[in-house]
Amino acid sequence: MITRLSKVLGFLLGALSALALVLGLYLHASWDGKVVRRDLARQVRERTARPLAMEGTPRLAFRPWPTVVIEGLALGEREAPGIPLRIGRVEAGVALLPLLRGKLELRSLRLSDLDATLVRSHDGWSLSDLNRGLRLESPWPFDVRLEQVALERARIRLRDDALGHALTFERIHLVTGSLQAGSHGRVRAEASLTEGPGAASGGLTLDLAYLLDNKGYDIESATLGFRGDAWGATSVDGDLQIRSGRGDQGSALALQGIVLQAKGRLGTGKLQLQASAERLASQNDALALQAIKATLQLVDGNARTDASFETASIAPRTPDFPGEPLRATFRSQGGQRLTSGQLNARIAYRPQHGRIELDAIDARWRSAAPGAPEGAWTATVGGSAASSLLGGRVDTRLQVRVAESAMQFQASYEQSRSVPWHFTVDADRIDTGRISKALGLEGAGAMLAPIARLHGDGQLRIAALRIGPLQGSGVSAQLQTGDGAVGFDSLALKAYGGDIAGSARYETANRSLALDSRFSGVELAALAQDLKRSWPLRGSVSGRWSVQANGPDWPAIAHSLSGEGQFTLRPAQWTGLALDDFLRAVRPALKDRGAAERRHAAREQQAFEEFGAHCRFGGGEADCSELAGRTPWARIGGGGKVLLADGRLDWLVRTAVQSQGPIPRDLIGLRGVTVPVRISGALRDPRYALDWQAAPPRPAPVRAKPVEKTPEAAPDSPATPSAAG
Repeated sequence: MITRLSKVLGFLLGALSALALVLGLYLHASWDGKVVRRDLARQVRERTARPLAMEGTPRLAFRPWPTVVIEGLALGEREAPGIPLRIGRVEAGVALLPLLRGKLELRSLRLSDLDATLVRSHDGWSLSDLNRGLRLESPWPFDVRLEQVALERARIRLRDDALGHALTFERIHLVTGSLQAGSHGRVRAEASLTEGPGAASGGLTLDLAYLLDNKGYDIESATLGFRGDAWGATSVDGDLQIRSGRGDQGSALALQGIVLQAKGRLGTGKLQLQASAERLASQNDALALQAIKATLQLVDGNARTDASFETASIAPRTPDFPGEPLRATFRSQGGQRLTSGQLNARIAYRPQHGRIELDAIDARWRSAAPGAPEGAWTATVGGSAASSLLGGRVDTRLQVRVAESAMQFQASYEQSRSVPWHFTVDADRIDTGRISKALGLEGAGAMLAPIARLHGDGQLRIAALRIGPLQGSGVSAQLQTGDGAVGFDSLALKAYGGDIAGSARYETANRSLALDSRFSGVELAALAQDLKRSWPLRGSVSGRWSVQANGPDWPAIAHSLSGEGQFTLRPAQWTGLALDDFLRAVRPALKDRGAAERRHAAREQQAFEEFGAHCRFGGGEADCSELAGRTPWARIGGGGKVLLADGRLDWLVRTAVQSQGPIPRDLIGLRGVTVPVRISGALRDPRYALDWQAAPPRPAPVRAKPVEKTPEAAPDSPATPSAAG
């Protein structure tokens, strides 16, 4: 019995194989790829007015079911050059029996190496006409009953000019289940995001379960994962989960139970974010979110920041609905400071511009020691802000007050710009010391850290500026930010009676400041007074320097200072020594090169028509090797070093009394004499001493050679002949 059954089965299998072979040969013989290419191109042109090209003739293959293979498909623009859609290979699985009757019935579709660019303007998406053409009531030469769609190695770029952002997805792999009405299925996909708002990049995954019907689709569950970097945060690991949803064949979409969880790093800190919304509804560019909550935590060593956000809804703005109240709070503790704040505003969605808007902003900050009463608000922010849905375009207009400082701050971000951020800072008064104290920041450089991470440019104008003890006015500069640094180009300001112009660059990582500037008319006396320094040299200084330094305090800055500078004072005044009194005091020691010394005398002063030096900085020292000064009757020259941290100097100065000029009468005898003077000790109380070791050696005395006397000749005797004859 078993033997007979096996023979019957073997016969049937053989017959089926023979039948399949015969059908295959028949289909190959009757297949006309040229007709398929012609009809398909004609249908696409009639429906979309776009040209369709193929590198080769469509062919029929068996894998194992009949499959139409098209190599190198390209879709052109409408009445314009360009190819917005390319597909390296199309594999369309077709049903066997309809194919025997000469009709194509698509059951599966696999697209390999797809490359598409979709642009959205105010008129809609660039390939929307293709979607409309597919839905025309006139029949296609084939039926579509897809059981599966797959993408392999696809690349899709979405550019939304209306919202100002662009997204580029590469290495896309996607597989769907059945796309027939009444079918349950899943969409699984993975891709690499290489371009996005906020310099977003990383890997994406999608897992979506659906149910299709004749009117639309139900989302039974969905999870979108992201691994990468975005908006200054690195190593982001996030998941967006959707409990359920419903969409139609148009633009209507409703989602319920939306939860976002993400973690990553912001600078050196660890970041955690949780957000949720009960419902999202979207139709015809209108958007509404309900019951939105979010919490954020940032931990960086001993410092911790917690923030929360809550609003009942984000709904379209209308004349009767200016916006929903929004409230946010934050609390940050690190070291010996506790900072807290709150934000109140109105939030709404503006469909005409596709952006979320905040207005009536009222933000407040305060800072205190842990355990101490928090006290009054030390900083307030008002104004407005707006952002497109994915953050491709951001605009802020804020008024900021901290302690006694006040400024207008405007910032705009647009992803499509080569330099996406643009800033404008216009301030009446900025006192960095008081701002740092009020906000618990470590110095003026910490104020620049937020914008140093952003790639941008802008303008800076400050009417009155104070940085620690230093002050200036009329400050203006062109800003350049990014890569953890802030550059100030075309920098100009007035300070201490003079003008300063040039450039500066601050790097937040090592607190490094580089200056390259020219200055003129700066009064040293006023500068020394603000710095609480006692310098013997005063006057109006001009020159140029190119220096760099880093560190949190003056000793560290002095040790790291490098570069060079040229300084000239016209006129100048040296306090503590008068040249004529010094020369009178040491004159007895000049003859035999003896020792002589003079202490600093605050009552004595020496005026110079000009006093200058060229200094090189490094190793905590200023090496001023080209020191020169001029008075009406004397010249000085030389050089030496200044220890910057403790303000000690060691200079060798050669004083030369001129041959001409209004020389004091009792010093006329010193005309042409050069006197070497060593100036050493603290700047506020230097010591002046003769230094004969640095003087040229005294010339050795030269004994006069005796002159031979010629005997006088007799008056009438002939002259004696010479040896030469």
